[in-house]
Amino acid sequence: MFKANKFIVFSSILSIAISATLVLSMVLFSFNAQNTLKNQMKQAYGEMDLSVGFNMDQSNVLTPKLVNEIVQNKKVNKVSKVSIAHLNVNKMDTAIYTVGAENNYLPKSRYHFTEDLNEESVVMNKGLAKVLHAKIGDKILIENKKYTLVETVDDLTATGSAPDMLILNQKVVKSYIQAKDNRKAEATYLLIKAKKNVNTLTLANQIKSYDKDLRIDIAEQDYGVKSNLQSLHLFIVVLSVLVLIVTSLIIISNFELLLYKMRNQFAIMRSLGASTKQISKIIMIQSTVINITGISLGFILNFLSQRTLYSWVEKLFNIPTTPSEFNVGAAISISILAFIVIQLFLFVPAYRSTKVLPLKTMEENEKLNYSYSKVRVTLSKVLVGIAVFLIIGSQVLPTRGTYGPAMLLISAVLVLLAFVLVFPIWLPKILEWFFLPYGQRLFGQEFYISVKNLIPQVRKNTAIILMISNLMIIAVFGSVTLRTIQISQLEQLKKDFATPILIETRIDNSKINSMEFTKTVEELSGVKSVSNFSTLGLAELQTEGKKVDMNYAVVDLKRLQAQGLMAHLNSKTPSNGLILSERFAQQSHLKVGQTVPVGEFSNETQIVESKGTFKVIAIEKQLLNNADAYVDWNNQKLLDVIFYTLYVDSEHIKNTVNELEELKSQYPEIKISNYEQSVKEANKMFYQRWGIFILVIATLVASTMVGVFNSLANNIYSKRKEFAVLRAMGVTPKGLRKVILSQVNLYIGIGLIIGIIMGLLTTFILLLVDPGEFVIDYKVIITVSLLMLAGSTLIFWFVGNKILSQELSIELTNDNK
Repeated sequence: MFKANKFIVFSSILSIAISATLVLSMVLFSFNAQNTLKNQMKQAYGEMDLSVGFNMDQSNVLTPKLVNEIVQNKKVNKVSKVSIAHLNVNKMDTAIYTVGAENNYLPKSRYHFTEDLNEESVVMNKGLAKVLHAKIGDKILIENKKYTLVETVDDLTATGSAPDMLILNQKVVKSYIQAKDNRKAEATYLLIKAKKNVNTLTLANQIKSYDKDLRIDIAEQDYGVKSNLQSLHLFIVVLSVLVLIVTSLIIISNFELLLYKMRNQFAIMRSLGASTKQISKIIMIQSTVINITGISLGFILNFLSQRTLYSWVEKLFNIPTTPSEFNVGAAISISILAFIVIQLFLFVPAYRSTKVLPLKTMEENEKLNYSYSKVRVTLSKVLVGIAVFLIIGSQVLPTRGTYGPAMLLISAVLVLLAFVLVFPIWLPKILEWFFLPYGQRLFGQEFYISVKNLIPQVRKNTAIILMISNLMIIAVFGSVTLRTIQISQLEQLKKDFATPILIETRIDNSKINSMEFTKTVEELSGVKSVSNFSTLGLAELQTEGKKVDMNYAVVDLKRLQAQGLMAHLNSKTPSNGLILSERFAQQSHLKVGQTVPVGEFSNETQIVESKGTFKVIAIEKQLLNNADAYVDWNNQKLLDVIFYTLYVDSEHIKNTVNELEELKSQYPEIKISNYEQSVKEANKMFYQRWGIFILVIATLVASTMVGVFNSLANNIYSKRKEFAVLRAMGVTPKGLRKVILSQVNLYIGIGLIIGIIMGLLTTFILLLVDPGEFVIDYKVIITVSLLMLAGSTLIFWFVGNKILSQELSIELTNDNK
């Protein structure tokens, strides 16, 4: 049965193969990028989460008492001591960087050796072993004592050079250090593995409290890169699902056409005694063979081209990967999942075909009108009503912050579902009321004939228009959402970066002393000015007999004024002075000079305790971080806050950022960001997603064009007898080509228009989650539309010519099957 309809089968397999290749490439690339980062982390840090010690220039050492205190911490899973020294290799008469390591997984993963070390064994890098002409088992004289070489490790090339290194037992190196420095140092630093689900920043903060001079380095991926990859992975998964859905619609359309051509054969088989089960088995086998062939072809194409694809995508998105790796297990799992999704969609037309009685088959094939039209219209109105109610509720209900996004998502789905229900009923009326009269005047009699012939075919060809509409919904939704997010991010960055550099804490219970930290940063050579900002505290003030909640921040007013982040005050700031935002002052009916009583909730007494009266000394148009009020650090009453942010100004941003990065060993919880780099990262993330989105849209356009044009071509060929009648009646070849092109482009045009409208409507509904500027990307919409229209015009020009080249007598007797 495939042989008679080989073009339909081929186009179905091709669509599945293209989609499978795209989905596999995107998902595997995402997994590979994440694995690459993990491998880089493991190569650099091993299994450790923290390293704790003191700077070499400090007089402090890790004493047994301090080490024991860290070991006893309940959040610590494993501690390994490491001692660092420079020991002399007699044969070279040179001091070599030497690591004293214990025999557990932390130093072994950190320094990449596997052998256990006793007090007479040594490990060295391969470069040093080559210089010494040493092999495994040889004796090496170090500090006049013989050690047996038990293993060589790869040279450490991460810094650009390959520093030589010896690895000895930790007790041996510790004894050398203690003998030389005459100090009871238990170790140079500690490698620490935290317990599962423990926040390493919180643990670092606790360990820091044991000794404020401790240097703590955290083995963690770059926060921006990690966040970027996580969101990229989610973006790819969502797009992959959309690709599979659109592909499934294309396959359904092709399969429906295949079944349409085969239903007469099925009816004959049923008449001859074939059971429903036998017909069902035939259809299931056919759909499964098409699906397996397409998925397998996609798998093979991805396997053969993965090196080229990874290399190209890595350059396009600027994400490091290991292109030589092909995760067969993951690829098979994704392929099976894609097969299941497409197969589930194919069960719908297959099941419907098997349940039709022989006599009903012929009627079903030629049935033109949708049944239950009133029910469909009523149901669609109900769905739209529910959607409108949910949209309103998502914006006005008190629970909108919690349930608003889900309500908007459900609303968008209901609107699309209502459209799908009512679209086939309204479309014939639109064609009859609008396109017939106006189209005839604008485009001539041939256009009128095309529309007239199209109206009865709405039921059979609804899938074609829906395919095009779904493609445009994805194109519009994706492009508008990405552009809107890009603009919103850049606008938000402008608001966030009051100064070129921000230093923030990444934990909720920071122990950083704001004033001390401000002075430390201020002393750096590249820093021009610094101001500090606390977390937002909640106070309660009474005005006009009403209690009003006020979110306040404790700041250094003098430094804020020096940086130009607030207006200069004319007089000296009193200790009980309040600077209010214009919005809060208007809401609370407060003016400069007014005095108001202020209270704050006490966790100890569980009541709001009075903090005295405060005087409004200034009103600012807008305060940083959306605060309602500023209180100066000199105020000793309202201080239920901790350090949150430093605003840093500098003339040489890059150098200053490098200096600030060195402070992370003292303050491991801080996050340093600058405006220029943040804008670059935001744009980089956008173009990564934009590149993937364009790749997906291009593939979907290609797949949709294959599916739609195949369906339309078969539709046109099934009407050859009608065209032959028109030819016999004297319609010219030019006129007939115009009929064909008008009908085809009308299908595509309607699909594009509806898709654009529904795409914009869906995007608008979903973007109500975070209302902002609505940016329409006209380039993508116009490009996709022109590609579809130009492709259809070109292809069906040749289809029309082929039909016109057939002998009229043969065409008049064609049964169109």
